Amino acid sequence: MSEDFYSIVTDYGSQKQLNSIKNGTPFDVQEIALGDSGGSYYNPSPSQTALRKEVWRGIIQKCEWDGNRFYCLTTVPAEVGGFVVREAGIYDCDGNLLVISKFPETTKQDPSSGTVKELTIRIEIQLSNIELAELIINPDIQTATKDELTNLSDKINAEFQAVVEKGQPNGYAPVDNNGLIPIEFIPEIKTKSILTPFCLNSCKLDSKGNPDLLSCETVKVVKYTSSTLGEFYVAPNFVFEKDAVVYADTELTEEKGTIVAVDTNTLSIAFGEIGLLSEFDDITGHYSNSVTGEFYVQDTLALGVECFADSEFSERIGVVTYLNLTKICISENETYSLNGNVTTHIYITAHAPFTYTTADSTTHNVENNLVLDVINLCPESADETKDFNLFVNNDNDEYSLIALSNTIFTQMLEPTNYSVNDIWFRIIEPLASYIFLLNIWQETNLVPIGVFTLEGGEK
Repeated sequence: MSEDFYSIVTDYGSQKQLNSIKNGTPFDVQEIALGDSGGSYYNPSPSQTALRKEVWRGIIQKCEWDGNRFYCLTTVPAEVGGFVVREAGIYDCDGNLLVISKFPETTKQDPSSGTVKELTIRIEIQLSNIELAELIINPDIQTATKDELTNLSDKINAEFQAVVEKGQPNGYAPVDNNGLIPIEFIPEIKTKSILTPFCLNSCKLDSKGNPDLLSCETVKVVKYTSSTLGEFYVAPNFVFEKDAVVYADTELTEEKGTIVAVDTNTLSIAFGEIGLLSEFDDITGHYSNSVTGEFYVQDTLALGVECFADSEFSERIGVVTYLNLTKICISENETYSLNGNVTTHIYITAHAPFTYTTADSTTHNVENNLVLDVINLCPESADETKDFNLFVNNDNDEYSLIALSNTIFTQMLEPTNYSVNDIWFRIIEPLASYIFLLNIWQETNLVPIGVFTLEGGEK
Protein backbone atom coordinates (compact mmCIF):
# COMPACT_ATOMS: atom_id res chain seq x y z
CA MET A 1 0.00 0.00 0.00
CA SER A 2 1.40 3.41 -0.92
CA GLU A 3 2.06 5.91 1.88
CA ASP A 4 1.21 9.63 1.99
CA PHE A 5 3.95 11.80 3.47
CA TYR A 6 3.13 15.12 5.12
CA SER A 7 3.83 17.45 8.02
CA ILE A 8 1.29 18.72 10.58
CA VAL A 9 1.49 21.40 13.25
CA THR A 10 0.99 20.00 16.75
CA ASP A 11 -1.57 21.41 19.17
CA TYR A 12 1.26 23.11 21.03
CA GLY A 13 2.65 24.50 17.77
CA SER A 14 -0.76 25.87 16.71
CA GLN A 15 -1.22 27.64 20.04
CA LYS A 16 2.29 29.06 19.84
CA GLN A 17 1.55 30.41 16.32
CA LEU A 18 -1.59 32.13 17.61
CA ASN A 19 0.31 33.67 20.53
CA SER A 20 3.06 34.90 18.19
CA ILE A 21 0.60 36.59 15.81
CA LYS A 22 -1.45 38.05 18.64
CA ASN A 23 1.44 39.35 20.76
CA GLY A 24 4.19 39.74 18.15
CA THR A 25 6.41 37.38 20.16
CA PRO A 26 9.07 35.29 18.36
CA PHE A 27 8.11 31.85 17.07
CA ASP A 28 11.43 30.15 17.84
CA VAL A 29 12.62 26.96 16.15
CA GLN A 30 15.74 25.24 17.45
CA GLU A 31 16.13 21.56 16.53
CA ILE A 32 15.02 18.85 14.14
CA ALA A 33 14.69 15.32 15.53
CA LEU A 34 14.48 12.12 13.48
CA GLY A 35 12.84 8.81 14.41
CA ASP A 36 12.22 5.35 12.99
CA SER A 37 8.55 5.18 14.16
CA GLY A 38 9.36 2.03 16.11
CA GLY A 39 9.92 0.05 12.91
CA SER A 40 6.73 0.83 10.95
CA TYR A 41 4.69 3.79 9.73
CA TYR A 42 1.91 5.42 11.71
CA ASN A 43 -0.22 8.53 11.15
CA PRO A 44 1.06 11.46 13.27
CA SER A 45 -1.38 13.16 15.64
CA PRO A 46 -1.55 16.89 16.52
CA SER A 47 -1.70 15.89 20.18
CA GLN A 48 1.78 14.35 20.08
CA THR A 49 4.51 15.88 22.23
CA ALA A 50 7.35 13.63 21.05
CA LEU A 51 8.33 11.28 18.25
CA ARG A 52 7.39 7.63 18.66
CA LYS A 53 11.07 6.55 18.68
CA GLU A 54 13.73 9.24 18.29
CA VAL A 55 17.10 8.19 16.82
CA TRP A 56 18.90 11.51 16.19
CA ARG A 57 18.56 15.25 16.89
CA GLY A 58 20.42 18.28 15.50
CA ILE A 59 20.34 22.07 15.28
CA ILE A 60 18.28 23.69 12.49
CA GLN A 61 20.80 25.19 10.10
CA LYS A 62 18.58 27.08 7.69
CA CYS A 63 15.02 28.37 7.17
CA GLU A 64 13.84 29.10 3.63
CA TRP A 65 10.91 29.72 1.31
CA ASP A 66 10.17 27.39 -1.60
CA GLY A 67 7.34 28.97 -3.55
CA ASN A 68 4.69 29.69 -0.93
CA ARG A 69 5.94 26.96 1.45
CA PHE A 70 8.22 27.56 4.42
CA TYR A 71 10.85 24.96 5.42
CA CYS A 72 13.43 24.26 8.12
CA LEU A 73 16.60 22.36 7.16
CA THR A 74 19.34 20.45 8.93
CA THR A 75 22.10 18.04 7.93
CA VAL A 76 22.90 14.68 9.53
CA PRO A 77 26.72 14.44 9.53
CA ALA A 78 28.47 11.78 7.44
CA GLU A 79 29.93 10.11 10.53
CA VAL A 80 26.47 9.51 12.02
CA GLY A 81 24.31 6.60 10.87
CA GLY A 82 22.92 3.13 11.35
CA PHE A 83 19.21 3.96 11.42
CA VAL A 84 16.11 4.39 9.23
CA VAL A 85 14.10 7.64 9.18
CA ARG A 86 10.29 7.41 9.02
CA GLU A 87 9.29 10.35 11.24
CA ALA A 88 10.69 13.81 11.96
CA GLY A 89 9.86 16.77 14.17
CA ILE A 90 10.69 20.43 14.74
CA TYR A 91 11.31 21.55 18.35
CA ASP A 92 11.59 25.02 19.92
CA CYS A 93 14.28 26.21 22.33
CA ASP A 94 12.42 24.73 25.31
CA GLY A 95 12.16 21.27 23.73
CA ASN A 96 8.49 21.51 22.76
CA LEU A 97 7.34 19.65 19.62
CA LEU A 98 5.97 22.19 17.11
CA VAL A 99 5.71 20.17 13.89
CA ILE A 100 5.64 16.42 13.27
CA SER A 101 6.23 14.82 9.87
CA LYS A 102 5.48 11.42 8.34
CA PHE A 103 8.76 11.08 6.44
CA PRO A 104 9.62 8.93 3.36
CA GLU A 105 11.60 5.92 4.55
CA THR A 106 15.27 6.92 4.31
CA THR A 107 18.23 4.79 5.40
CA LYS A 108 21.22 6.56 6.94
CA GLN A 109 23.99 4.01 6.53
CA ASP A 110 26.40 3.22 9.35
CA PRO A 111 29.80 4.76 8.41
CA SER A 112 31.41 1.36 9.02
CA SER A 113 29.54 0.06 5.95
CA GLY A 114 31.83 2.15 3.74
CA THR A 115 28.99 4.48 2.66
CA VAL A 116 29.86 7.86 4.18
CA LYS A 117 27.42 10.55 3.11
CA GLU A 118 25.64 13.49 4.69
CA LEU A 119 21.83 13.49 4.78
CA THR A 120 19.90 16.73 4.34
CA ILE A 121 16.49 16.86 6.06
CA ARG A 122 13.88 19.47 5.05
CA ILE A 123 10.54 19.79 6.93
CA GLU A 124 7.68 22.16 6.07
CA ILE A 125 6.11 24.43 8.67
CA GLN A 126 2.48 25.15 7.76
CA LEU A 127 1.99 28.79 8.76
CA SER A 128 -1.44 29.92 9.94
CA ASN A 129 -0.57 33.45 8.83
CA ILE A 130 1.99 34.35 6.15
CA GLU A 131 3.36 37.18 8.32
CA LEU A 132 4.32 34.64 10.95
CA ALA A 133 7.46 33.90 8.90
CA GLU A 134 8.85 37.29 9.97
CA LEU A 135 8.62 36.17 13.60
CA ILE A 136 10.38 32.84 13.15
CA ILE A 137 13.83 32.87 14.72
CA ASN A 138 16.61 30.40 15.41
CA PRO A 139 19.35 31.47 17.85
CA ASP A 140 21.89 29.49 15.82
CA ILE A 141 21.03 31.17 12.48
CA GLN A 142 22.25 34.69 11.81
CA THR A 143 19.24 36.91 11.08
CA ALA A 144 18.74 40.42 9.80
CA THR A 145 15.91 42.94 10.12
CA LYS A 146 13.90 44.17 7.13
CA ASP A 147 15.53 47.60 7.35
CA GLU A 148 19.01 46.03 7.35
CA LEU A 149 18.18 43.98 4.27
CA THR A 150 16.69 47.01 2.49
CA ASN A 151 19.77 49.12 3.23
CA LEU A 152 22.06 46.31 2.04
CA SER A 153 20.06 45.91 -1.17
CA ASP A 154 20.24 49.66 -1.87
CA LYS A 155 23.99 49.63 -1.29
CA ILE A 156 24.50 46.66 -3.63
CA ASN A 157 22.42 48.30 -6.39
CA ALA A 158 24.36 51.55 -6.03
CA GLU A 159 27.89 50.13 -5.91
CA PHE A 160 27.76 46.97 -8.04
CA GLN A 161 26.67 46.12 -11.52
CA ALA A 162 23.80 43.69 -11.94
CA VAL A 163 24.65 40.27 -13.39
CA VAL A 164 22.27 40.86 -16.33
CA GLU A 165 24.28 43.97 -17.27
CA LYS A 166 27.60 42.15 -17.44
CA GLY A 167 28.92 41.68 -20.94
CA GLN A 168 26.85 44.61 -22.23
CA PRO A 169 28.46 47.73 -23.82
CA ASN A 170 30.42 49.73 -21.22
CA GLY A 171 29.77 46.96 -18.70
CA TYR A 172 31.99 44.53 -16.87
CA ALA A 173 32.94 41.13 -18.23
CA PRO A 174 30.16 38.51 -18.16
CA VAL A 175 30.07 35.64 -15.64
CA ASP A 176 29.27 31.98 -16.21
CA ASN A 177 27.02 29.65 -14.18
CA ASN A 178 29.72 29.29 -11.52
CA GLY A 179 30.03 33.06 -11.08
CA LEU A 180 33.40 33.09 -12.89
CA ILE A 181 34.64 35.15 -15.81
CA PRO A 182 34.92 32.95 -18.94
CA ILE A 183 38.50 32.51 -20.13
CA GLU A 184 37.77 34.11 -23.52
CA PHE A 185 36.95 37.41 -21.74
CA ILE A 186 40.27 37.52 -19.86
CA PRO A 187 42.92 39.55 -21.73
CA GLU A 188 46.30 38.09 -22.55
CA ILE A 189 49.70 39.73 -22.68
CA LYS A 190 51.27 38.40 -25.89
CA THR A 191 51.73 34.67 -25.29
CA LYS A 192 51.41 34.87 -21.52
CA SER A 193 48.22 34.32 -19.60
CA ILE A 194 47.26 37.09 -17.22
CA LEU A 195 46.22 34.38 -14.76
CA THR A 196 48.57 33.65 -11.87
CA PRO A 197 51.22 31.09 -12.94
CA PHE A 198 51.87 27.87 -10.98
CA CYS A 199 48.45 28.22 -9.43
CA LEU A 200 44.86 27.01 -9.40
CA ASN A 201 43.01 29.99 -10.86
CA SER A 202 39.35 29.05 -10.59
CA CYS A 203 37.08 26.22 -9.51
CA LYS A 204 33.52 25.52 -8.45
CA LEU A 205 32.27 27.31 -5.35
CA ASP A 206 29.98 26.17 -2.56
CA SER A 207 26.86 28.03 -1.41
CA LYS A 208 29.00 30.30 0.77
CA GLY A 209 31.36 31.27 -2.04
CA ASN A 210 34.26 29.13 -0.81
CA PRO A 211 36.27 26.85 -3.15
CA ASP A 212 34.57 23.48 -3.61
CA LEU A 213 37.24 21.64 -5.60
CA LEU A 214 38.16 18.49 -3.68
CA SER A 215 36.17 15.71 -2.04
CA CYS A 216 37.15 12.38 -0.50
CA GLU A 217 35.25 9.07 -0.39
CA THR A 218 36.20 5.78 1.27
CA VAL A 219 34.90 2.68 -0.54
CA LYS A 220 35.25 -0.94 0.61
CA VAL A 221 34.98 -3.90 -1.80
CA VAL A 222 34.56 -7.61 -0.94
CA LYS A 223 36.06 -10.49 -2.96
CA TYR A 224 34.17 -13.71 -3.80
CA THR A 225 35.01 -16.75 -5.92
CA SER A 226 32.60 -18.87 -7.95
CA SER A 227 33.33 -22.35 -9.29
CA THR A 228 33.00 -21.32 -12.96
CA LEU A 229 33.11 -17.52 -13.15
CA GLY A 230 36.17 -17.27 -10.89
CA GLU A 231 36.94 -14.22 -8.77
CA PHE A 232 34.47 -11.36 -8.63
CA TYR A 233 34.00 -8.27 -6.46
CA VAL A 234 31.00 -6.52 -4.87
CA ALA A 235 30.32 -3.81 -2.30
CA PRO A 236 30.10 -4.92 1.38
CA ASN A 237 26.34 -4.26 1.47
CA PHE A 238 25.76 -6.09 -1.82
CA VAL A 239 22.52 -8.11 -1.95
CA PHE A 240 22.76 -11.41 -3.81
CA GLU A 241 19.58 -11.40 -5.88
CA LYS A 242 18.36 -11.76 -9.44
CA ASP A 243 19.61 -9.07 -11.86
CA ALA A 244 22.37 -7.95 -9.49
CA VAL A 245 25.71 -7.26 -11.22
CA VAL A 246 29.14 -8.43 -10.01
CA TYR A 247 32.46 -6.98 -11.17
CA ALA A 248 35.87 -8.19 -12.33
CA ASP A 249 37.84 -5.39 -10.63
CA THR A 250 38.01 -3.84 -7.18
CA GLU A 251 37.04 -0.45 -8.62
CA LEU A 252 33.66 -1.98 -9.57
CA THR A 253 33.86 -0.63 -13.12
CA GLU A 254 34.19 -3.79 -15.26
CA GLU A 255 31.03 -5.91 -15.19
CA LYS A 256 31.75 -9.63 -15.00
CA GLY A 257 28.32 -11.21 -14.73
CA THR A 258 24.64 -10.74 -13.94
CA ILE A 259 22.91 -13.02 -11.44
CA VAL A 260 19.90 -14.88 -12.86
CA ALA A 261 19.36 -17.30 -9.95
CA VAL A 262 20.81 -17.58 -6.46
CA ASP A 263 20.34 -19.57 -3.25
CA THR A 264 22.19 -17.90 -0.37
CA ASN A 265 21.56 -20.87 1.93
CA THR A 266 23.36 -23.41 -0.25
CA LEU A 267 25.67 -20.76 -1.76
CA SER A 268 24.64 -21.79 -5.28
CA ILE A 269 24.45 -19.20 -8.03
CA ALA A 270 23.98 -18.84 -11.79
CA PHE A 271 25.15 -16.04 -14.06
CA GLY A 272 24.00 -15.22 -17.56
CA GLU A 273 21.53 -13.29 -19.66
CA ILE A 274 17.82 -14.02 -19.89
CA GLY A 275 16.47 -14.30 -23.44
CA LEU A 276 13.19 -15.06 -25.20
CA LEU A 277 12.16 -18.71 -25.52
CA SER A 278 10.44 -20.28 -28.54
CA GLU A 279 9.69 -23.89 -29.55
CA PHE A 280 10.05 -25.59 -32.94
CA ASP A 281 7.42 -28.01 -34.27
CA ASP A 282 9.81 -30.33 -36.12
CA ILE A 283 11.48 -32.20 -33.27
CA THR A 284 10.37 -32.76 -29.70
CA GLY A 285 12.72 -30.93 -27.36
CA HIS A 286 13.89 -28.49 -30.05
CA TYR A 287 13.90 -24.88 -28.82
CA SER A 288 15.45 -21.49 -29.50
CA ASN A 289 16.80 -18.90 -27.10
CA SER A 290 17.35 -15.35 -28.39
CA VAL A 291 20.64 -15.24 -26.45
CA THR A 292 22.01 -18.79 -26.86
CA GLY A 293 20.41 -19.72 -30.19
CA GLU A 294 18.89 -23.12 -31.06
CA PHE A 295 19.22 -25.86 -28.46
CA TYR A 296 17.91 -29.32 -27.64
CA VAL A 297 16.92 -31.09 -24.44
CA GLN A 298 16.48 -34.82 -23.85
CA ASP A 299 13.85 -34.41 -21.17
CA THR A 300 11.02 -32.03 -20.44
CA LEU A 301 12.21 -28.43 -20.39
CA ALA A 302 12.59 -27.44 -16.74
CA LEU A 303 15.03 -25.85 -14.31
CA GLY A 304 18.28 -27.81 -14.08
CA VAL A 305 17.79 -29.69 -17.37
CA GLU A 306 20.91 -29.97 -19.56
CA CYS A 307 20.85 -28.19 -22.93
CA PHE A 308 22.76 -29.15 -26.09
CA ALA A 309 23.62 -27.38 -29.34
CA ASP A 310 22.82 -30.46 -31.47
CA SER A 311 20.07 -33.05 -31.69
CA GLU A 312 22.61 -35.84 -31.01
CA PHE A 313 23.17 -34.33 -27.53
CA SER A 314 26.95 -34.30 -27.93
CA GLU A 315 27.71 -30.58 -27.56
CA ARG A 316 26.58 -29.42 -24.14
CA ILE A 317 25.99 -25.66 -23.70
CA GLY A 318 24.78 -25.54 -20.10
CA VAL A 319 21.69 -26.09 -18.01
CA VAL A 320 18.42 -24.20 -17.57
CA THR A 321 19.12 -21.82 -14.71
CA TYR A 322 16.06 -19.60 -15.21
CA LEU A 323 12.69 -20.41 -16.79
CA ASN A 324 9.56 -18.31 -16.80
CA LEU A 325 6.96 -18.89 -19.55
CA THR A 326 8.58 -17.25 -22.59
CA LYS A 327 11.91 -16.38 -20.95
CA ILE A 328 14.93 -18.60 -20.32
CA CYS A 329 18.58 -18.46 -19.32
CA ILE A 330 21.02 -21.23 -20.19
CA SER A 331 24.25 -21.11 -18.19
CA GLU A 332 25.97 -23.11 -15.45
CA ASN A 333 24.96 -23.80 -11.88
CA GLU A 334 27.87 -22.79 -9.71
CA THR A 335 28.85 -22.50 -6.09
CA TYR A 336 30.37 -19.35 -4.65
CA SER A 337 32.35 -18.56 -1.53
CA LEU A 338 33.51 -15.50 0.37
CA ASN A 339 37.28 -15.10 0.28
CA GLY A 340 37.28 -12.84 3.32
CA ASN A 341 39.39 -10.28 1.46
CA VAL A 342 38.22 -6.68 1.77
CA THR A 343 39.78 -4.07 -0.52
CA THR A 344 39.62 -0.43 0.57
CA HIS A 345 39.81 2.54 -1.78
CA ILE A 346 40.22 6.17 -0.74
CA TYR A 347 39.17 8.26 -3.73
CA ILE A 348 40.11 11.95 -3.91
CA THR A 349 38.13 13.78 -6.60
CA ALA A 350 38.92 17.16 -8.16
CA HIS A 351 35.58 18.43 -9.38
CA ALA A 352 35.45 20.05 -12.82
CA PRO A 353 35.32 22.58 -14.25
CA PHE A 354 38.46 24.23 -12.95
CA THR A 355 41.30 26.27 -14.44
CA TYR A 356 44.99 26.24 -13.58
CA THR A 357 48.11 27.84 -15.05
CA THR A 358 51.57 26.29 -15.22
CA ALA A 359 54.79 28.09 -14.34
CA ASP A 360 55.38 28.93 -18.01
CA SER A 361 51.98 30.74 -18.10
CA THR A 362 50.13 28.05 -20.05
CA THR A 363 46.50 27.94 -18.91
CA HIS A 364 44.52 24.68 -18.81
CA ASN A 365 40.76 24.26 -18.52
CA VAL A 366 39.80 20.91 -16.99
CA GLU A 367 36.30 19.88 -18.08
CA ASN A 368 36.00 16.42 -16.47
CA ASN A 369 36.37 15.27 -12.87
CA LEU A 370 39.77 13.80 -11.96
CA VAL A 371 39.93 10.91 -9.48
CA LEU A 372 42.92 9.45 -7.62
CA ASP A 373 42.95 6.41 -5.30
CA VAL A 374 45.41 7.18 -2.47
CA ILE A 375 44.93 4.05 -0.32
CA ASN A 376 48.45 2.78 -1.09
CA LEU A 377 49.92 6.03 0.26
CA CYS A 378 48.59 5.43 3.79
CA PRO A 379 51.33 4.92 6.43
CA GLU A 380 51.61 1.40 7.87
CA SER A 381 51.79 2.44 11.51
CA ALA A 382 48.45 3.20 13.19
CA ASP A 383 49.85 6.19 15.10
CA GLU A 384 51.50 7.78 12.04
CA THR A 385 50.11 10.49 9.78
CA LYS A 386 51.53 11.76 6.53
CA ASP A 387 50.93 15.03 4.67
CA PHE A 388 50.65 15.23 0.90
CA ASN A 389 50.50 17.89 -1.77
CA LEU A 390 48.01 17.20 -4.57
CA PHE A 391 49.09 18.21 -8.09
CA VAL A 392 47.34 18.28 -11.45
CA ASN A 393 49.31 17.13 -14.48
CA ASN A 394 48.77 17.25 -18.24
CA ASP A 395 50.45 14.62 -20.39
CA ASN A 396 49.54 14.44 -24.09
CA ASP A 397 46.29 16.32 -23.39
CA GLU A 398 45.36 13.81 -20.68
CA TYR A 399 44.78 15.27 -17.20
CA SER A 400 45.52 13.37 -14.01
CA LEU A 401 46.10 13.87 -10.29
CA ILE A 402 49.44 13.15 -8.60
CA ALA A 403 49.98 13.04 -4.82
CA LEU A 404 53.49 13.67 -3.45
CA SER A 405 54.74 13.89 0.11
CA ASN A 406 57.16 16.67 -0.67
CA THR A 407 58.12 20.30 -0.14
CA ILE A 408 57.25 23.12 -2.55
CA PHE A 409 59.90 25.84 -2.78
CA THR A 410 58.82 29.22 -4.17
CA GLN A 411 61.96 31.30 -4.52
CA MET A 412 64.42 32.83 -6.95
CA LEU A 413 67.51 30.74 -6.18
CA GLU A 414 67.88 26.97 -6.27
CA PRO A 415 66.98 25.39 -2.89
CA THR A 416 69.80 24.09 -0.73
CA ASN A 417 68.03 21.53 1.46
CA TYR A 418 65.80 19.36 -0.71
CA SER A 419 64.71 15.76 -1.23
CA VAL A 420 63.39 13.53 -3.99
CA ASN A 421 60.09 14.77 -5.51
CA ASP A 422 60.48 18.27 -4.08
CA ILE A 423 59.14 21.02 -6.36
CA TRP A 424 60.86 24.34 -7.01
CA PHE A 425 58.91 27.21 -8.56
CA ARG A 426 61.53 29.68 -9.79
CA ILE A 427 60.12 33.21 -9.47
CA ILE A 428 62.54 35.06 -11.73
CA GLU A 429 62.05 35.55 -15.47
CA PRO A 430 61.62 33.35 -17.28
CA LEU A 431 59.33 31.65 -14.76
CA ALA A 432 59.75 27.88 -14.52
CA SER A 433 59.07 24.94 -12.22
CA TYR A 434 61.24 21.89 -11.52
CA ILE A 435 60.97 18.55 -9.73
CA PHE A 436 64.02 16.88 -8.16
CA LEU A 437 64.37 13.38 -9.69
CA LEU A 438 67.38 11.17 -10.47
CA ASN A 439 69.63 13.59 -8.61
CA ILE A 440 68.84 16.54 -10.88
CA TRP A 441 66.23 19.30 -11.15
CA GLN A 442 63.97 18.51 -14.12
CA GLU A 443 61.38 20.80 -15.66
CA THR A 444 57.80 19.90 -14.79
CA ASN A 445 54.29 21.19 -15.52
CA LEU A 446 52.86 19.93 -12.23
CA VAL A 447 50.70 22.52 -10.46
CA PRO A 448 49.56 22.25 -6.81
CA ILE A 449 45.77 22.32 -6.31
CA GLY A 450 45.36 21.11 -2.72
CA VAL A 451 46.72 19.29 0.32
CA PHE A 452 45.52 16.29 2.37
CA THR A 453 46.62 14.10 5.27
CA LEU A 454 46.43 10.31 5.57
CA GLU A 455 46.33 8.38 8.83
CA GLY A 456 48.02 4.99 9.16
CA GLY A 457 46.59 1.73 10.37
CA GLU A 458 44.49 -1.14 9.04
CA LYS A 459 43.19 -0.48 5.55
